[in-house]
Amino acid sequence: MNEVEKRAAQWVVSRDTGLSSMCLWATMMGVKPGDNSHPRDGADLGRCVRLLSAVPEWKTRLTEMGSVSEYWAALIPHWDRLADILAKELAGTGGKGSTYKAMREIFDPIETKDRSVIRLGNGVSMSFGS
Repeated sequence: MNEVEKRAAQWVVSRDTGLSSMCLWATMMGVKPGDNSHPRDGADLGRCVRLLSAVPEWKTRLTEMGSVSEYWAALIPHWDRLADILAKELAGTGGKGSTYKAMREIFDPIETKDRSVIRLGNGVSMSFGS
């Protein structure tokens, strides 16, 4: 096992995982993800950002996630900006909820066309099968 694989293996057994970060991990490892989940909020994004901090070699391969889903494909061009917004929000220098708001601006147009998403109102939606 090479150094990158060791760091990736160490991360996957940590407690800092979620569906979207596991999807990212699986795709980077060349394994079909069990779930095509994308980050849906700042907490999800944070786990993915921390995975890429643990395995920075994968950051240059992030565009590969575009083949996982339309949501991942839309997210990738905004990755660095979203990571910056998240860092500022966590540091208390950005507005509370600013990461989620920025992510919603990216995902709302996709959800509008996505038949697996049901909008409940007040920014709440449910997704089935993705």
